[in-house]
Parts: sequence; structure tokens; C-alpha cells
Amino acid sequence: MSNMNRRDFIKTSIGTTLAGSAAFGRTKQRGGRRKTERPNILWIMMDDGRADAVGCYGKEWAKTPNMDRIASRGIRFATAIVQNPVCVPSRKSMKSGLYCHTFGITAMGKPPGVTPDYMKNAEPDVPNLLNTWKEIGIEPVNVGKRHAYQQDWINKGDRPALIDFLGNPRGPEAKKIFDKNKKPYQPINIKTHRWMIGGIVPYAPKDTQTWRLGDLAVDTLKQMIAGDEPFFLRVSFHAPHVPCRVPREYFIDPATIKLPVPTEEELKNKPRFEREQLRVYAGGLDLTAEQIGICRGTYYGMVSLIDAQVGRLAAVLKKAGLLNNTIIAINSDQGFQLGEHGLWKKRVLYEQNVCVPYILSCPALLPEGKVIDEPVEMVDFVPTLMDLSRLDVPESIRGRSLMPLIRGDIKEWNEACFCEIDHSGSMYDELRRRSGRRVMVRTKEWKLIYFMDERVEDKDGALYNLKEDPGEIKNLYGKAQYSRIIKRLEGLAEKWDRSG
Repeated sequence: MSNMNRRDFIKTSIGTTLAGSAAFGRTKQRGGRRKTERPNILWIMMDDGRADAVGCYGKEWAKTPNMDRIASRGIRFATAIVQNPVCVPSRKSMKSGLYCHTFGITAMGKPPGVTPDYMKNAEPDVPNLLNTWKEIGIEPVNVGKRHAYQQDWINKGDRPALIDFLGNPRGPEAKKIFDKNKKPYQPINIKTHRWMIGGIVPYAPKDTQTWRLGDLAVDTLKQMIAGDEPFFLRVSFHAPHVPCRVPREYFIDPATIKLPVPTEEELKNKPRFEREQLRVYAGGLDLTAEQIGICRGTYYGMVSLIDAQVGRLAAVLKKAGLLNNTIIAINSDQGFQLGEHGLWKKRVLYEQNVCVPYILSCPALLPEGKVIDEPVEMVDFVPTLMDLSRLDVPESIRGRSLMPLIRGDIKEWNEACFCEIDHSGSMYDELRRRSGRRVMVRTKEWKLIYFMDERVEDKDGALYNLKEDPGEIKNLYGKAQYSRIIKRLEGLAEKWDRSG
């Protein structure tokens, strides 16, 4: 199919779906208000929230009782894989139901010096699946971060942070709050780029960006409920993204956090790109053991602060009698490294970075207390919401509704899950040199990471046996006995790449 034909196919298929869904969704008017049995949607999204930051994913130090309660009333996907380990491409993939290479946004930064072959077939003009709800009279509303598709959301606003990425007070009002508290403030910063990745801030929880965004979200939700019509509200938090900071009341004691620290033996067998470039970008070996503990306690504490806002939103729904017929969806755009493998932040393909929380609850439509162990991809997230809202999913996209898996009609979903990032398009110069498109192929047992790019001579791979080595410590790439496994996984990646 030619580039133009493919673009027309995508637009025509989704346009037909919109028209059909609109006809199906017409409802009778009563007293000037539209009445329908379609579910409401409350989509709660974190920024850089890894799966194990939510308590129901198994870490006892993760304090998220409200999210855990929502999971107990619905579905929790044990392994949900994002399609890109940075914000914009991941979010765009989620909202279009397409893989990142299909629309050619595989990084955040500046164009690569040499255009790779895969970008020559990209179709950047892809529709937003969220517009399907507009066709039936439900306008998706956003509170908070809007990365990707800004023009398509009704925006109810955001709340600025009191500090910048380096941890400095932002403006005179923020400085006044800091000075008023007169408490010690020692941000922990990474060496290369000086991001603040940990620290206790000297202000109250209600002064935080997260709580103030929660205030706005609660007010917006109440207004939407008063409209007496089905609503679609996304609350998109900036946390636990850098700057990583938390008020003392939500800081998690580092002594309770049992995460590994890298050993010299582990680090020396990692791929060249990780040892030389990602480690410079991330500053992974710059911190003391005490600093690492503070950063980890900060991160989990930030998610606990988000959880408090989730509880506030759930209370509004409960008071209005809408918990039964509201889809509450909780997820994130990607995860975050907390010093494992000598790395911080993101742009890597370890489980901590590619696995995110994925929770769905709606007692009227979904089973309660179900955990799905089958790995899924976030490209299927919006198609699943569409199915639950009785909207047709376009055949032209790669995303599919997960309802057959949820209902138990089938037991297996994907042969493999995929994630990709093109470091040659990064905003960070140390990642752009000697690099390109790095791809992850993940089955239930194996994970392969390598440069799938004609511009990079060395594939510089990593292979992990996830069953025997779930921590991804021992890199098996380059060992002769695994050559057939590598060849099979590369074949899966090539097939995925060709199919768009």
C-alpha cells in the first residue's frame, strides 16, 4: 500500500467508525438534557509512574490505598507495556492506537542528522481516537498535563510547580513559602544535567502542585457531574516526574524500600550504549547510598500523594452515586529508573521503565478483583475504553479492545510486546552520537533489546531470560547458545516493523 493510500485508508476507516458510532449513540432529549446509559470515564494518568509504585503491584512500601481499592473493585493488568519510554511518543501512541514508528515520533528532542529508513514511510497525520466521543456528544476534558493532542482536549487548566527542574523556587510566591517554613531543604541533583531527583520540600502537602491539581480536578468533576450527562474527564498529573520532591508527611522511609543496587559484575556486561552514553545522561553512579535512599523515598512518596487525590476524586463519585457506572482508568506514560542498573529517569527499556500500572474499574461493566497476568500493550488502552463505551474500534489501527481477554474468551493475547525509542532524535547530545532506533521485543520468557537501525553498525544487544532473571541482571547477548532465540526475537521485531 502506498504512503498516500495508507494515509487515506487510516482516515477513511476512522471517519467511517466515527459516523457509525455517532448514529448508534444518538439519544432522546428529555428536559433539555441528553440521557444515555453510556458509562462515564475518569482517566487518571501519572507522568513517569512505574508499576511497582502502586501498592497492589506487590511492593509493601508503596502506600496507595485508594488505587489499591479501585483495583480490588475491577481489573489489574500485571504487565502493561508502553510503546515508547518517553512522554510525547508514548501518549500519542496510546491515543492513536498506533505504534510510534507508524507516525514517526519516536523521541523527544530535535531531528536526527540522517533520516532513518523507517521514518520515510511514517504517516504523521493520524487521527485522535478520543474525538470518537465528541461525535456522540461527549467532550473529553483534560485537567493537568496535555502532552500530545493539545488541540483536541477541552482544557480546564493546570497548576504550576513551586520549584523548577533543578529544585530552585519558582518566583517570589514560591520563595515566600520556602522562607516561611524555615525548614532544611537539600535537593539531590544528578551530576550531568542537574535534575532534582530527590528531596523533602519545606512546604505542606496542600501547597504541592499535585494537591493543587487535585483541587482543580475535584472542582471540575463536580461541575461535570452537575451537568447530568455522561462525561469523560482525564486528570493528568505531572508527578512523579522530575523535579522529584515530596513534603515530609508523604516521604517513604528509605529503610523500608528493598530495591537492588548495581554491582560491578552486572554493569560490566551491559551494552556499550548503556555503559557509555545512558550512564552519562542518567548520572546513575554519582550518588551515595544515603542519597539513593532519599531519592527512592521521595519517588514512592510522590505517588502516595497522587493516591490521596485519587481518593478525593473517588469520594466525589461515591457521593454522587456514580461509582457503579463510571470507568475509572489508572495508568502512566512510562516508568522511571531508581538507580537499578546504575540508571535514573527514563529512555531505557528495563521493566521499571516500560511496565506501568494499568487498572480499570466499573462494576456495572467489568468483573471485580480480577488480575490478568497475560502481558498487554498500552496501544490497546483507548480501544478498550471505546469498546466499553459501545463505540466501534477502527480496523486501520493496531490497537485492539482487551475485552475478550477481560471476559476470559481467550487466554493468550500477544506473542510479544514492543517498545522503541530513536536516540538519534534525542534532546541530549550524549545520546545522539553512535546511536539510533533501539527496539525492545518482550515475550513472557525473553526480552531482546538492540539497535534496529541501518545507521548503527553494531546492534549492541541485550538479552534477558525474564523467568530465570526477572531483575534483568545477566546479559546473555552474544553467547552462542542463545543465537537461535535472538534470531527468533529479531524475526518478531521485523514482522512488527513491517506491519506498521
